[in-house]
Amino acid sequence: MTFFSYMELKRVVVTGLGAVTPLGNNPEETWNNLLNGVSGAAPITLFDASSFKTQFACEVKDLKVNDYIDRKEARKMDRYAQLAIIAAMQAVQDSGMNLDEEDKNRIGVIYGVGIGGIKTFEEEVGYWATHQENGPKFNPFFIPKMIADIAAGHISIMYGFHGPNFATTSACASSTNALADAFNLIRLGKANVIVSGGAEAAITPAGVCTPSLHATTTQSTLHARSAHRATDSSWAKAPAASYSRSWSTPRHAERRYTQKWWAKACLPTLITSQHHTRKDSAPAS
Repeated sequence: MTFFSYMELKRVVVTGLGAVTPLGNNPEETWNNLLNGVSGAAPITLFDASSFKTQFACEVKDLKVNDYIDRKEARKMDRYAQLAIIAAMQAVQDSGMNLDEEDKNRIGVIYGVGIGGIKTFEEEVGYWATHQENGPKFNPFFIPKMIADIAAGHISIMYGFHGPNFATTSACASSTNALADAFNLIRLGKANVIVSGGAEAAITPAGVCTPSLHATTTQSTLHARSAHRATDSSWAKAPAASYSRSWSTPRHAERRYTQKWWAKACLPTLITSQHHTRKDSAPAS
């Protein structure tokens, strides 16, 4: 009998959701607008796109960041990190977990991102390029705001999670890979809880001014509400957060989220581990 015959894979379920998307700033709003066929596409407002061939995108709309994050702290973060943190906060709250009773050394964060703080990079490098006579001057938060795994770091610091912590970057599959890694770490017993998902905030001049987006629609006359889904998935990824928990997870949580398993690609989730391999097996004593 091999070593793997003695391994007991933990059962993994979703216990909380959070979402900040072009369709809504929480899971309920996003889900309802999705069912009602509401489009997330609209004219670009995050920067002046009047000189661009493409003038619409799928932006997150009417989000009040300071309702979630302190104003001074928010200034130290790129927009993509802000979206990730807010979605994670929603998921942790939705899970109903009492963090004071959990082993935070067994709670981790795995967050996917395609490029990270592109807006911060544009601003810092752009300022230096136009003020070279003043010498190399950069914001001390330049690198901390820009790097891809800073969102996972912020979430861990906020809650004091000391478990596995890293970012996954694999283009449009980044969030899916983050969820897969979280799932595997939980079922292998490496963590009890993982906050996982993904975020992107690439609606910037450099993010929009690309050959692939021009190929999608080269004329701004295309009505925003008939925009192709490529714009949504490529330039406005939905922040996702997943969380995991122990055997005491309520059964109603499992039923609630299993019914929506196919929508997890655009909803942050909180994943929970149950200490048994199959539904028909007894829980570990």
